[in-house]
Amino acid sequence: MMNSPLIIGTGAGLVSAVLFASTAGGTWLAVLLFYLAPLPGFLAGLGWGWHAALIAGASGSVVVLAALGIKAAAVFVFALAIPFTTLTYLALLSRTGVTLPDQPPAQSVEWYPLGRLVAWAAVIAGALSAISIPLLGFDSSSYRDTVVEIIESALLRQIEAGGAKLDREQIKPLLQGMAYAMPAASAIFWLGVMLMNMWTAGRIALMSDRLARPWPDIHFMSFPPFFPLALAAAFLLSFLPGIAGIASTGIAGAFFFAYFLLGLTVIHVLLPPTGARPLILTGLYMGLFILGWIGLIIAFIGLAEPLFNLRQRALNRAGHRPPGGGGPGQ
Repeated sequence: MMNSPLIIGTGAGLVSAVLFASTAGGTWLAVLLFYLAPLPGFLAGLGWGWHAALIAGASGSVVVLAALGIKAAAVFVFALAIPFTTLTYLALLSRTGVTLPDQPPAQSVEWYPLGRLVAWAAVIAGALSAISIPLLGFDSSSYRDTVVEIIESALLRQIEAGGAKLDREQIKPLLQGMAYAMPAASAIFWLGVMLMNMWTAGRIALMSDRLARPWPDIHFMSFPPFFPLALAAAFLLSFLPGIAGIASTGIAGAFFFAYFLLGLTVIHVLLPPTGARPLILTGLYMGLFILGWIGLIIAFIGLAEPLFNLRQRALNRAGHRPPGGGGPGQ
């Protein structure tokens, strides 16, 4: 009874709500705890079924509503509860393998492909970025003015309080550029936080023998056929004037970050299993923090993978095949 989805989900929702409300503390620890707010919902869902994630989302929403009001509850519902319930539901989807009519029923189970799961997470990230734009302004000028004001109050005033002198007129073009990039940045940030929490919850559930599906082969994920076209469309639409172009920027940013993740998996497969491999990967990840443009190269590697099939070619040269799950359905 203590392990029932109802009890687990309710408890996870309470913890998630407390983590969500932790930003009121205003400390770095509070911000870190806020980033972990989706973790209890994912853990409940991946360990006890998507119904437990749904219960976690509902109970957490009620707690946030009672403690912080309807606006905070709406943010919790749309930014956390619905996404972690949806992604958990998709992760646990499965179907039995198909066999010929004169064959016995197949015993193998095909689980929802990881690549499609990441793709839908990117869609959710782009949609959340788009629907949050009217909260800051109903036209492009008011939106940019609001974002610039937020950046000034959150960043520039702290810098000036430290004794630095800033010419606000000189840095105004930079602030305008940051305002234009804000939807993409917010979508990328949300997508990274959600996927990291989902991965962490999955590893915890796996180590606890509670994971309701086999661990996917991350290195061989691939995106559905619609994904490159969706990225191209979002990129082209980002040049539109007004709110439509700003919203499309967020969607394009989320999709591009998904290809960055794909590029990382390609690099992991292409690197030979030599003694230098850990050193190369360490240098790569350190370089990402120091030189941001390396991320663009990695994303373009991910974009090139469907065209050139880099991972399969590397495995063919090494005389290996993808270890389960590298097929087109991914």
